[in-house]
Amino acid sequence: MHHGPSLPSVLKSKPATHDTTTTHDQLIAGLARVTSPQETPIYICAFQDCNRLFPSRDRVMLHRKRDHNSEEDRDIITWNE
Repeated sequence: MHHGPSLPSVLKSKPATHDTTTTHDQLIAGLARVTSPQETPIYICAFQDCNRLFPSRDRVMLHRKRDHNSEEDRDIITWNE
């Protein structure tokens, strides 16, 4: 059985950007909820420590070709497959 890559316990940090759109009322209302792979597909490009998120394998592959000049289909982390 082939096991794909797994996320490291700590991802490389990047400078955070200030959230200027979320309102106080939105924070109070609570935006988080439990989801499932069927409801929220997540595909992570783990190629060269990229770690960008995508909604489908097809979108990861478009990103790979455009941003990494690669058609390699390994190093994709997901809970959907």
